[in-house]
Amino acid sequence: MTGSSDLGQRDVDACLRCGSTLESMGVDEFRVGGTTGGWKLLFGEWAELGEGMLKLEVRACSNCRQVEFRVPSEGG
Repeated sequence: MTGSSDLGQRDVDACLRCGSTLESMGVDEFRVGGTTGGWKLLFGEWAELGEGMLKLEVRACSNCRQVEFRVPSEGG
């Protein structure tokens, strides 16, 4: 193949939609797994045994107001 890939040269801190710089809003924990519906009513806290927490860095674009989630870096 000839030519360079635009994807390889993209700024990792740039918004995918408009190209502006994304600002970090911090790292939040999101609930994953567990149960849905009426199981919580039937089994109470036992219904949440399979639930876990997933840490994601939230980044926002101040120009187009889009939000992006990323796996946080080891230091963050």
